[in-house]
Amino acid sequence: MQKEYIILIILIIGLSGYLGLKKDDQVHYELPTIPQIDTTRIDRMEISKADRLVVLDKGEKGWTVTDKKFPADLNEIELILGTLEKMNLSALVSEAKDLVRYELDDANAVKVKALAGKEEVRSFAIGKTAPSYNHTFIYLDNKDQTVYQANGNFKSQFDKAAADFRDKKVLGFDPDSIKKITLEKQQKAVTLVKAQAPEKPDLEKDETQKNSAAEKTAPKEAVWKSEEGSLADQKTISDLLSSLSKLECQAFMDDDKAARLKGIQPSCKISLENDKTFVLNLFSKNTDQDVEGSCSYTPYAFTLTSYKAEDIISYTDKLLGIEQQDNTETGNE
Repeated sequence: MQKEYIILIILIIGLSGYLGLKKDDQVHYELPTIPQIDTTRIDRMEISKADRLVVLDKGEKGWTVTDKKFPADLNEIELILGTLEKMNLSALVSEAKDLVRYELDDANAVKVKALAGKEEVRSFAIGKTAPSYNHTFIYLDNKDQTVYQANGNFKSQFDKAAADFRDKKVLGFDPDSIKKITLEKQQKAVTLVKAQAPEKPDLEKDETQKNSAAEKTAPKEAVWKSEEGSLADQKTISDLLSSLSKLECQAFMDDDKAARLKGIQPSCKISLENDKTFVLNLFSKNTDQDVEGSCSYTPYAFTLTSYKAEDIISYTDKLLGIEQQDNTETGNE
């Protein structure tokens, strides 16, 4: 019996020692710390994938994309800068340079370089999103290529062509600032002007005088009328201005295709006036069924998705008194 106790004690000691050593072996690496950076210093970002290179530059007038200095979408830039500022690693994934498995090979990796002047402040490669969808596989050193798991799902922020980083706003204004609208389509034209609403009759003059101070401070209501003085469709005008006030295109047209529009009469023309004059021209649909257009707000010709163009056209038709047909193709001449 005593012998059995001795054997049991030896086994317990041995097992405890093994478990202690096993526990010490569980943490056998230390994740590198990625320092936070001051993103306000960054004035250039280079994002490459295979044979594609996107260059984002920060100039005096803001961020631009490509050597043609197209205005960049500030929302996209802010997302990228936010990711660059605070990058944290959560796990070491592979030291074996198994890059294809994590889409970090040269054919699939998105390589990012951020610079402040000539100083490289951040450089890394982005692979696929982890199965959790809350992490992304990356490597930090192009020579070492150790694969880590970074916090966040951010590949889609960087994995874009140059055109996807462009600011797609083609018309912008405060709807309340517009004072005059001119619409032209199918040899029809109408000009609408904003006027003050007619004052109420003096049927309750005495009662009104009691609240004269409040009335003086209250804004006067405005209404839209035709140049001849007839009251216009207020709701449709409001809808039209709303659809145009923050108009974004589907894509910008190539220079050769844009040049073609200069010799074509638009099928629909909309002029808006406040302290400036904006002129929007809509042409025919392209092969993708998007409507081609140009606007004085931007020097670049563009395409609008058919549903956006159809809304604009429907409001224009209603104000011009053009009968709408179910099978009418938006923008066709």
